[in-house]
Amino acid sequence: MNHNGLWNRIRVAAMVVILGMVAAGLFAYVTGGGRAGADEEVGLRPRPANLAQADEPANGKLTQKASLTPDEALKRLKEGNARFVSDMPKEAELASKKRIELAQGQRPIAVVLTCSDSRAAPEIVFDKGLGVLFVIRVAGNVGGPEVYASIEYAIAELKTPLIVVLGHTNCGAVGAALKGTEQPSDNLKELVSLIHTGSDLPKDKSTVLDDAVHNNVLYQTQLLTRQSKIIKDFAVSGRVKIVPAVYNLKSGVVNWLEPRKK
Repeated sequence: MNHNGLWNRIRVAAMVVILGMVAAGLFAYVTGGGRAGADEEVGLRPRPANLAQADEPANGKLTQKASLTPDEALKRLKEGNARFVSDMPKEAELASKKRIELAQGQRPIAVVLTCSDSRAAPEIVFDKGLGVLFVIRVAGNVGGPEVYASIEYAIAELKTPLIVVLGHTNCGAVGAALKGTEQPSDNLKELVSLIHTGSDLPKDKSTVLDDAVHNNVLYQTQLLTRQSKIIKDFAVSGRVKIVPAVYNLKSGVVNWLEPRKK
């Protein structure tokens, strides 16, 4: 008997069986049949059945450019904030597939210029995940060359249709500007000098900070088109909408303001 020939036939048959099992497993995984079990093995919860309803790029792809107008982007932010306030977030969890997709590029629906305060995270406030918001955070939500350049990049290169300038109640940076006390460093002095609290503030100390926050948000909103020709061109042409807003730390509600007339 030719033992070498027999073993060769056995090895070939075994390889055929193994390759068939691998192919079947990959097909089931790609088509969704084995996804839940695979996720559980690596510690991930199964993807929800209503994933398509979650606020993320449509179909998990970077497709907002052709489908979202500035008003539609604003509507999605308002809907997300309403879910946050109602303790009913439905943002899709971030699986590895989503991270890989975002590594190829981004198409955020809104730029959010907001304060660095740890209690006012836009992704949480608007119930959004990675790749949806282009967030710029600096104490007092103030502008500057780095801020304006970042916004210019988002609207010109990433085609982001909405800019939100988001202040928040009980802002420490605005409070420091109100007090007018000497700051311990040149950096802090420069930052506080960029905050505009307004001149017609109420005498009632219980409301003065809220009014100052309101005034600063409107002022920083105006500066966007004054300090950047690109932002102004996009706003005037209607390609971008600029909206000021104030986030209430206690209620979770984002109050949308009317921009001041030029």
